Amino acid sequence: MAKAGTRKAQQGWWGLALVAGLIFAACNTAEPPDSLPILHLHGTPYQRGFQHGSAMASEVRSFYTTMLSTSLLPYLNRQQPDIAAFLKSYDSIQHPEYGSGQFSYQLLSESALELEKSIPADLVAEMHGIADGASVPYMQVLMLNTFVDSVMGARAITQYLQQIQSPVATQFSLAGAASATASGDGIDNDEDGQTDELAECTLPYAPTAVATLRDVPLNSAFRFVLKDADGIDQSSVRVQLVVAGKLRTYTQKDAQLAMTLQGSGSKPDPTAPLEVVLTPPEPLPAAAIVTIAVQASDAKLVLDPPPAKARTMRIEQVTVTTAGFGKPLPAAANLGLSDGTTQPTSLAFALRKAATKDGGTLLAAHFSLLDAGTSHKHCVIQIHQPDSGPPFAFVGWAGLAYGFSGMSARGVAIAANHSDTLNNPLVAAVKKKLLLAKLVDTGIPVGFAVRQALQAAKTAKEAADMLVATPQSFGWNYLVADASGDLRAVEALGGIEASAPHTVAYPADARDSAGSYLSSVRGDDVLTTVHYRALADDFTGKLLGFNLQPQRFWDTYYYASLRTYANLAHEIDKGYGMFDAKMLQGTLRTASLVDPHDSMQASIADLAARVLWVAAGQVPATNANFVKVTLPAWSEP
Repeated sequence: MAKAGTRKAQQGWWGLALVAGLIFAACNTAEPPDSLPILHLHGTPYQRGFQHGSAMASEVRSFYTTMLSTSLLPYLNRQQPDIAAFLKSYDSIQHPEYGSGQFSYQLLSESALELEKSIPADLVAEMHGIADGASVPYMQVLMLNTFVDSVMGARAITQYLQQIQSPVATQFSLAGAASATASGDGIDNDEDGQTDELAECTLPYAPTAVATLRDVPLNSAFRFVLKDADGIDQSSVRVQLVVAGKLRTYTQKDAQLAMTLQGSGSKPDPTAPLEVVLTPPEPLPAAAIVTIAVQASDAKLVLDPPPAKARTMRIEQVTVTTAGFGKPLPAAANLGLSDGTTQPTSLAFALRKAATKDGGTLLAAHFSLLDAGTSHKHCVIQIHQPDSGPPFAFVGWAGLAYGFSGMSARGVAIAANHSDTLNNPLVAAVKKKLLLAKLVDTGIPVGFAVRQALQAAKTAKEAADMLVATPQSFGWNYLVADASGDLRAVEALGGIEASAPHTVAYPADARDSAGSYLSSVRGDDVLTTVHYRALADDFTGKLLGFNLQPQRFWDTYYYASLRTYANLAHEIDKGYGMFDAKMLQGTLRTASLVDPHDSMQASIADLAARVLWVAAGQVPATNANFVKVTLPAWSEP
């Protein structure tokens, strides 16, 4: 293991970026490093930063250059028309400082300077050390360490605005004879407390993690109502049917799919709501779980920015159970199947006592967003040995003073996964100043929240309490564990207003309103992906005349996260009582849990042994060997 200051700089250029609304993308020709760099950093915060910057000077410089000039800034500049249409502060005519391609740089630098006000002084000193060691301006390092939260917040707003301008599903129901049959079957199919009421199986569409209707007739047909101000392009409509684990897609050319404009007469209104009815080609099997999903584009092309394109809704899906299933709605998860357009999300899980082979505590995480051939080549393990306080280690990237998973010599481990939400400081700013607002982020960036907990917390509860008290700059799902076996999930929000939901923490044995484990398989484990569970209703409100909705209504990761969570729960249940670090490496490599394109890094922490294993440097990260590092022993003074 080469020590800081002696490690030879890796050659090549690389960057960190955000493309198509995601993070960490760029095109480059750099070769991956021969091995995963490990930095041993000693001394004061500034000294450790200086060692970091000196050891990886070329990477820090190229990271900034490539991220800004090649990927991130051009992407954000393309979002300016959508943002400026609502926020007049970014109109380049009225505010020329945001014109001439300067919009994205101004956006990120303004947020960076605001976020800096909340970053603890020791971490600011460390960033100054990185800048001096790499011989780059401090502002560049500050932007590298703050842009993730700023971009995620801005992306959430633009993504939501784009989604509500795309087609939306407003209603779901059974169609044809099945509707009448269900209304007289003696079953409360929608579990609303009323049995066989009129139009029992006609419901406003609402995304949910579980089934929407139970014990429907085997001859059921399914109807969605889609609405868009510009009308629906009927040739773009796709309906998927998942039965017995098999997916089939229907389009306009299929006889099983019928489409009718509501109110159609001699002169149909092309902008009227569109009824889409799927009649399965054969009766559904009894006692089965069936998922129906729909997607469509509107009939108007968006010209700015080019190229011209229609707005396309995310895939919306509904799950039902068929006659004979006989169980309540929560017994059937709304999972469906991926059609290849989505991949497994980031995940983290912790195990203890009955779940592990020796009764010890383990934490595992696999972080992915959008690698696009670059970020995986520049991961680095940082082992910090401060002048005071326990040693700690994490996996991150060159130039960043943090990572998304790590462990301290006290036996406290933490992992963080992003969780899209409109309950964030940028939305709070827009609500306050409306059209004159700026997308200037506030709070503490996610990585620094992790750093603070790693440095200071003696237990998982202390770490969770710190994260709850931290002013969050975006939405995150944290998982914390300690060597004694305490496991806690933290669902973090920006606390947009006093009446809105706020960050919550809960232990492994927490249960939901139905009495089921909230985020656990058997009670000696906690698992999390990128959707909220305790905070499923993370925010509702109004913004610029629009009704703001919870995460599940608009987040493009939502259904993929449900599937990843279910697959992870299955793997944990299958291996209960047998898990050790080696077995966890195999679990993290399970195909249903790995994004084959955008995986970035994977880690495993054995808390009592103070051992961290990290896989990175390939795509997916779990194709790489796990590198083992051991933290020095630590005794409390």
